[in-house]
Amino acid sequence: MSIFSNGDSGVRIGLLEDDASQIELINLWTSESGDELEYFTNGKHFREAIRQQAFDVLVLDWHLPDTTGIQELDWLRGHNAIRTPVLFITSRDSEESVVEALEHGADDYMVKPVTRAVTLARIRALQRRHRQMPGDSFNAGNEQYDGLDQASFPPYQINDVQQSIALNGEAIKLTTREFELAAYLFRREGSLVSRRELMTAVWGTTAELNTRTVDTHISRVRSKLRISPASGWQLSSIYQRGYRLFRVSDE
Repeated sequence: MSIFSNGDSGVRIGLLEDDASQIELINLWTSESGDELEYFTNGKHFREAIRQQAFDVLVLDWHLPDTTGIQELDWLRGHNAIRTPVLFITSRDSEESVVEALEHGADDYMVKPVTRAVTLARIRALQRRHRQMPGDSFNAGNEQYDGLDQASFPPYQINDVQQSIALNGEAIKLTTREFELAAYLFRREGSLVSRRELMTAVWGTTAELNTRTVDTHISRVRSKLRISPASGWQLSSIYQRGYRLFRVSDE
């Protein structure tokens, strides 16, 4: 079942949710903002639509009558290799649930109840970041990185086209958000990066994020990329200021 707004250039959103009041609320918000929403109340109809249509952003609940949001995320990111940004909106508020969703490939996570302004900001940020990758140019230290080649931060290599980072030639599996965060930190090598800067550059919003969300992403990047003195790099958390990624040999 679907609901469409009259917007011509808004975000096209696929919503997997079985709570009628939540569907009505998100439909109202997206309709008012000129976006287009199609909703599904079970996994069967959701998968049928994904096979036939394209969405800018997908919003998933955790618990559904015939499936879970995690199962549908695995289906998307698995053999289908669908990289459409995924936002979880769920009542599950434990750190374990946030980490599980991010591990399985979610790009963002919100806990119910949610507000109109933050929800729409998160959705638009996901769409914006997805459309900008690849192709942005930036400076990595003293070298120019045009988004079409590879940038080298031995023993790491960043490929913006493939949205991948390799360690000693071995590709590391990262979510889209983890890749964007890691790539941003590398190209700000040696600089103190505040949480607010990361929210703007990586999440695409100036709205306040749950501190745990940023910290969890940082922790996962550090772990997955095995950033440590042994690799020649250190990713440090500076109390109440932000983060700094630097070469150990430079210290």
